[in-house]
Amino acid sequence: MIRIYSCVLVFVALLFSSCEKVMDKTNLSNITSDKVLNDINLARANLNRIYVIANPTWQWGQGGSSDEAAFGNTGLMYGRLLDFSQTQYTSLYTQIREINVFLDGLKAGSLPKADTDPMRGQALFFRAHLYWQLVTIYGGVPLVLSDQQLSSEYNLPRNSTTETVAQIIKDLDEAATLLPNNYSGEDFGRIYKGLAMAYKGRILLHYASEQFDPNQSRNRWQAAYDALVAAKTSLDGIGKGLHTNFEQLFFDDNSTNREIIWVRLFNSDVSHLRDAQVRPCVISGVCGGRTDNPTRELVDAFPMLDGKKINTSSNYAYDPVVFWRDRDPRLAATVAWNGANYPIRDVSPFKTSPQHWTFQDHIGTPDANITVSSMHSRKAVRTDYDIAQARVSTVPWIEMRYAELLLNLAEAANEVGRGSEALNHLFSIRQRAGIDNKDGRYGLDAGIESNKSAMREAILNERMIELAFENKRVVDFRRRRLYARLNGKERTGFFITRTAAFNGLVTANNEILADRIELERRVQDGRINLNDPVQYSTYFKVDPISVEEGAGRPGQTGVKINYQDKYYFFDIPQAVMARNPKLKQTNGWPGGGFDPLQ
Repeated sequence: MIRIYSCVLVFVALLFSSCEKVMDKTNLSNITSDKVLNDINLARANLNRIYVIANPTWQWGQGGSSDEAAFGNTGLMYGRLLDFSQTQYTSLYTQIREINVFLDGLKAGSLPKADTDPMRGQALFFRAHLYWQLVTIYGGVPLVLSDQQLSSEYNLPRNSTTETVAQIIKDLDEAATLLPNNYSGEDFGRIYKGLAMAYKGRILLHYASEQFDPNQSRNRWQAAYDALVAAKTSLDGIGKGLHTNFEQLFFDDNSTNREIIWVRLFNSDVSHLRDAQVRPCVISGVCGGRTDNPTRELVDAFPMLDGKKINTSSNYAYDPVVFWRDRDPRLAATVAWNGANYPIRDVSPFKTSPQHWTFQDHIGTPDANITVSSMHSRKAVRTDYDIAQARVSTVPWIEMRYAELLLNLAEAANEVGRGSEALNHLFSIRQRAGIDNKDGRYGLDAGIESNKSAMREAILNERMIELAFENKRVVDFRRRRLYARLNGKERTGFFITRTAAFNGLVTANNEILADRIELERRVQDGRINLNDPVQYSTYFKVDPISVEEGAGRPGQTGVKINYQDKYYFFDIPQAVMARNPKLKQTNGWPGGGFDPLQ
């Protein structure tokens, strides 16, 4: 099956079309353009090569570059990045050149238009995607749109950001005219019309935001809204919509999963480590225990079960100790806390019951790499995997799903004065989440649809909780220039220790494992209810902590967040600048003379 699995190494993408056998005696390392582009099988194989190099995939650890996860990119968060630290420039241009080679070859070849049009559409989509990565990092860059030399961009000046974005949109618009309405079966995972339209909408939403328009003076929101409405119409027409189950949608990698808009699939031949990476390294073997540990800030963003913010609900009482009680069901699907029912298949002594433990010394050894915040990321983690399976996970990466489309549309609608429409999109997402709709508004404040600023904050919060650990929060912080909200502050978590009552469950000589197993027995047979704050506090002491560098224990102060304004657009790598005298460096960096806002 094609299904655009990432099952290709090197140029073995040439095998990718239906995973069919290599073309007999052809030397695949020496394919000439005339052979490739006049042979449908080799053309498709080269297209699949583009999927391998350009399709987004799992990027665990990105949460640490925002407020959703502890620790993370300390250079970025603490203002310590060195000049020329962002080096994606050359690799992205190398990928763009491969796409240009393919596009030029299709044009020069003799294959039927019915075959080449959808292939061209897919390639144009990925070229737009790669250029957009460059723009979000650097601003405007040289536009190379044909197969020249590998170093074509070395001899060109930077196009303005406006010109670069215009070309990206042009590629996406052309792609949409060439692509089919949908793919299914063995072609599920390919780029199709509605996806190209939805991605255009995402880009225009970002382009309308403060990263590219700090003063909000350029009136770009209407274009984003119009593009997203058109995308939704197209996607609705092919049956896209919200999956019925928030927790399970991430494991459904078939075309019947109506929420998937853009996906990268995996199989047993090419897999990923993410399931192991977010588990404690004491059992995962990849020392990922500090990866995407949720912060208290993320946890507090989830509303109560009736949709009201914590400490504001008249239906459900918030308790800071058993903070998970009576909360939005998405919290339990996103975060694993101390004592959570999380029946993941880990080895003894780390795992001896369905309970998940993060208290200090819970396996009798130092917990430095267990978790920084006393919580783990649970989202999209297979609970039926053992550790060996977690290292070869096949959970798909969903780069874009229908819930994001609704949130994008809600945000654009609010910015163009359509607050009621934005509110309805939030209603749809909260209804699927399982919010107890006691007030007919899923807990959202009365009149919020008439207050653009308040609705904007509600949408950003909804994005934070709905899209947690999907690499969207860090993008939101950049595109809406939100890092000033974090500067001078420290992210927080919990520090959990056992009490004398815990230590006395079996013996008085501090045999942690025996006491823990006895606690588990009592939880399982109902004698202990860890959702009761009195009973929980009988066995555990919970203290707030900073999760920043230099802290980690109650009362310790860590490094304050100090994101620099110049990080919203980075500097072109030094080696690139040295070989191309026509390039101007980005403003805000040494030698800067290029304005990324133009």
